[in-house]
Amino acid sequence: MRITPSQALFRPTYRLVLYCIVVGLMGALAALAFDFMVDFAQKFLLGGVGHYPIPEITRVDVDTVVSIPQGLSRLWLPLATTLGGLLSGWLVYRWAPEAEGHGTDAAIAAYHRRGGEVRGRIPFIKAVASALTIGSGGVAGREGPTAQIAVGLGTSLARWAGLRGQERRSLLLAGMAAGLAAMFRAPLGMAIFAVEILYSGMVFESEALMYTVIAAVTSYAFYGLFAGWDRLFFIPTPLRFEDAPLSLLSFALLGILAGLLGAVLPTLLYRVRDLFRRMPGPPHIRPAVGGLLVGLLALAAPEILGTGYGWIELAMFEKLSLATILLLLILKAPAMALTIGSGGSGGVFAPTLTIGGMLGATVGMLVNHFVPAAGMPVAAFVVVGMAAVFSGAARVPISTLIMVAEMTGGYDLIVPAMLANILAFMVQRSLTADCRYPTLYESQVPTREDSPLHRSVFVRRTLELLDQEGIETSDFRLPRLVNLLRFGESIPIADGEGKLVALFIGRGSELADNTVMETLGKLEGVTAVAVLRGGDLLVPRGDTRFREGDQLLAVTASAADTELHRLAMATSSADDLKNPPDQGT
Repeated sequence: MRITPSQALFRPTYRLVLYCIVVGLMGALAALAFDFMVDFAQKFLLGGVGHYPIPEITRVDVDTVVSIPQGLSRLWLPLATTLGGLLSGWLVYRWAPEAEGHGTDAAIAAYHRRGGEVRGRIPFIKAVASALTIGSGGVAGREGPTAQIAVGLGTSLARWAGLRGQERRSLLLAGMAAGLAAMFRAPLGMAIFAVEILYSGMVFESEALMYTVIAAVTSYAFYGLFAGWDRLFFIPTPLRFEDAPLSLLSFALLGILAGLLGAVLPTLLYRVRDLFRRMPGPPHIRPAVGGLLVGLLALAAPEILGTGYGWIELAMFEKLSLATILLLLILKAPAMALTIGSGGSGGVFAPTLTIGGMLGATVGMLVNHFVPAAGMPVAAFVVVGMAAVFSGAARVPISTLIMVAEMTGGYDLIVPAMLANILAFMVQRSLTADCRYPTLYESQVPTREDSPLHRSVFVRRTLELLDQEGIETSDFRLPRLVNLLRFGESIPIADGEGKLVALFIGRGSELADNTVMETLGKLEGVTAVAVLRGGDLLVPRGDTRFREGDQLLAVTASAADTELHRLAMATSSADDLKNPPDQGT
C-alpha cells in the first residue's frame, strides 16, 4: 500500500520528533523564565535583605575586587537564607511535596517508577520555590529545577497528546535534555546526560537518544536567540595538554582525588537529609532551619553562598588565593547538604561543579609550585576538576566529559578529562560499593535489569529460558507460584534433575551480608533468578549482596538443594519461610 506524505508525517516516530521540537521550545522558554525569576529573587533577597551582591552570574569583571560583607553587615545573611528557606518550604510542602530537594532525581524516579508521569502543577511550584531558595543564597544550582520544570512541561504535553509507554518516557527525557541544554549551553552533553543519568553503571537508555538530541538542539538554538551564544565559562587562554605531556600524571592524580571526594558527597547529602526528616515539627520548617544554618556558616565564609559559578571563573583567571579556594572546597559541600538535605529546592550540579573546580585549582596551584614540568595553567585543572568530581559523584563520566567541554570551550582538554573522569568513576564506584547512598542521585539504578520499568521484561525472559530448559509450563499456574512464594513449595523441573525454589534468608543465615558470588558461586548447579526485598524485585548479579529478610528465587540441581537450604536457613525455623517478617529495604 502506498503511503502518502501526510500519513508518513503522523507515523509514531515522526510524530514524536515533532513533539520533541515543541518540548525543546518549551524547555528554552522555561530556562529563560527561570533565569529571570532567580535573578529577581537574588536581587531582593540576597542583595536587598542580605546586602551581598554575590558574584553569582558569570561574566564577572575579573579585574574588580568582589565586595564581601564585613563586620556587622554579615548578620543580614542568615536572615536572607532563612527567609528564602521558609517561603520555599511553605510553598513546596503545601502544594507539591515531590518538588523538594534536587529536581533531576525526581525526574529519574518518574522515569523508572511512575511511568513518566509528573503532576501538572510541579513546573510552577518548582520554579518559584527554587528561585526563592537560590535567590536567597541557598547553596543549590539551577539545573535540577530547570530539568524538573521542563520534564513537567514535557509530560503535560504527553498527556495532552495521549502518549503512553515508551513515547511518554522518551518525551520526559527530551524535556530534561531541553531544559539543561538551554541552561548550560551544552546541547550534545545534555542530550547524552539525559539518557546516562538514569543509571549508576555504564548504561544508556539508547532508544531515547535521538529524541533528546532533537529537543536539546532546538532548545539551545531558541535560547541563544534571546540570551546570546556565549559559553557559560570563559577560559582566559587556550589550554593544550600537548604543550606539557607530563601533565597527564597530574590529571591522573586529580582524577583519583576527585573519586575520593565524589564518594563522600552522596553520603554527606543524604545523611543530612535523613537527619532533617527525623526533626520534629511541620516539614515546611525544615528548609528554614537549613537556611538558618547555611546563613550562620556564611557568617564565617560568605563565599559559600549561591551556586559558585562566579568563583569558578575567578579561579580560572587565578584571581583567588589558595586560602579562599580551600575555604570553598571544604565548606561548599556541607552548605549544599544543609540547603538541599533540609528540603530546599535546588540542584546539586552547580555546587558539585564548584567543589570540583576548587579541587582542580588546589591541585593545579600545588603542582605548578612543586613540579612545574608536570603542570599547566590553573584554568586547565579547574575545568578537568569540575568534570571529574561530578562524573564520579553522579556516575556520568561520558556526558560530563562533553558538557564541561561545551560549557568552557576546553575541547583541547578532552584527553586529560577522559583520564580523570574514568579514574574518578572507578575510584568512586569502588569506594561506595557497599554504601547506602552510592551516588548523588538516589533514584538511579545500576542497570536496566534493576529498573522497575525493565525488570518485569527481564524476569519474563528468564522464565522463558527456564522453560526452554525443561520446566513444564503447566507448573507455572498461579496457585503454584503463590505456594512457591508464600510456603516454599518448589516447582520441579520436567526432567526431575532440579527445581525452582524460593528461600527466605533468615537471621544468622550464611547468605546474609554476603554477595551472590561469595556464596552461590561456590555451589555447582545453583542459579539465582530473583531476590524479593520488601516491595522490590531485584535481579541478582555476582556483586548483589543478600540481606536478612530477603526472599531468594533460584533454580537448583538436586545435588545442591540441601546445601542451599542450609545456607539460607542457618538459624531460622521453618516457620520463617511460611510467615516471613516484613521485609525492609
